[in-house]
Amino acid sequence: MLQAESQRHSRSWSIARRLFGISLLLILVQAMGSSVVTTQLRRHFFHEFLENTLSRQIVSSYNVISDRLDQLSVEEAYACCSLEDYRNWLDGLSFENGKVGLIIGEAGLQATRDADRFYKTSELSGYAKETIASVSGFKINASDNEAPLAVKAVKLPGGPETGFYVYMRPVYSMPLVRTLVQIKMVSELVLMLLLALALLVSLRLIFRPVRRIQSELSGIELNHLERADLSSRDRPREFQPLLQEFNAMVERLRRSSADQKQFASTISHEFRTPMTVISGFIQSVLNRDNDLRRQSRDALILANQEVLRLNRMLSDLLDLSRADNNQLKLRQEPFDCLKSLHDSFNLAKITHPNNNFSLHVHSDASPIWAIGDVDRLTQCLHNLVGNAVKYSAENSTIELHLNQHEGNIVISVVDHGQGIPEDQHEIIFQRFQRAEGVILHRGDSSSGLGLSIVQTLMKGMGGNVHVESHIGIGSRFVLTLQQTEI
Repeated sequence: MLQAESQRHSRSWSIARRLFGISLLLILVQAMGSSVVTTQLRRHFFHEFLENTLSRQIVSSYNVISDRLDQLSVEEAYACCSLEDYRNWLDGLSFENGKVGLIIGEAGLQATRDADRFYKTSELSGYAKETIASVSGFKINASDNEAPLAVKAVKLPGGPETGFYVYMRPVYSMPLVRTLVQIKMVSELVLMLLLALALLVSLRLIFRPVRRIQSELSGIELNHLERADLSSRDRPREFQPLLQEFNAMVERLRRSSADQKQFASTISHEFRTPMTVISGFIQSVLNRDNDLRRQSRDALILANQEVLRLNRMLSDLLDLSRADNNQLKLRQEPFDCLKSLHDSFNLAKITHPNNNFSLHVHSDASPIWAIGDVDRLTQCLHNLVGNAVKYSAENSTIELHLNQHEGNIVISVVDHGQGIPEDQHEIIFQRFQRAEGVILHRGDSSSGLGLSIVQTLMKGMGGNVHVESHIGIGSRFVLTLQQTEI
């Protein structure tokens, strides 16, 4: 048993651990993806693309300076190079929006016009020397307080005295850098959306057992507790105690229900025989003794009526107990429901002579065949007619109707009594329940089982029963059975 318990727990899993693990994994993947994307974009745009861009932009001004160097005479070449020479080579070159060109060499540093508006000489010298010292001759100089500068340095023709031509421009003025920022933001947003989607899918997969348990719980019926156990196999470990407690509760309910059903069945069986004996004895006394005083005879008649009522109640309890245990046997065979209705009509007139009964058959067919149990249909009609008599005034008319509708036989019992409140239409079909606010005649009583028996029998025959009622107008109880042809 311990081994089985160990195996069962080994097949369970922790929903909390899975949720934590998946969330952590997704966060790490998102962070790594964002870092890789950012690094690659920065490397590509800030280095490769900007370097190529500056290499193209520096060509025209570099060619101007190179041409001017080529035009130097021999004497000028020997006398080269001074800051005045640098200034002459840069003469006419002009840049905007913070772009600067400069020559730096043995003679010093000379920048293009208006360079001092944007940068100090020391700053220009520092940027130029750092770029010249780099392997590629390209560098991005950035600080927290200043906009980044892209700097490109190219050696001018000649010896070291001619120096380097350096071209620089602010990076923020480039539309491509703004595009870079937008791409970065969009990429991170997409990654976050993908993360949220992946997390949502993961959570749906993780909580699938919860939905499965919910579905199983919604399918449990009180009368079928033998199928109410919930399997704990392959369920989250957090649910194991809950499932065990639920199954234990179901077992307790099952035992309690079985005890109640057994009690009702036993009581019904054990009481019916003495009730029959008592009723028979009272009938014998009433039939053979003509010398009874009127008061004694009335008392015996009342006692016999109560015995018969109790016997009917026991029969109803026994039928309900059998239905609960799936032991109620109902025939499913064709029968002439028109004949059954006529028999019930004639029986009602004999049983209740103080009421008026009318029969209305809304069909020219004869016989009219239905599927079910003819004896149980008679029992249902007897119960409905009895209720109609109880809740109607004396001499009132009680109607029995038969219709054919969409392949069904529809039988209605209509009274013109007190009526039933609309909020009580479902309750009256429950066991031991009566409609509130409805008054019985003096001397009448109700066990609250009759309509429950009718509903149980009609469902067992594949039909149904419902009520249509209005206060002060009356009630219509409708029985529906499947029609057939022979």
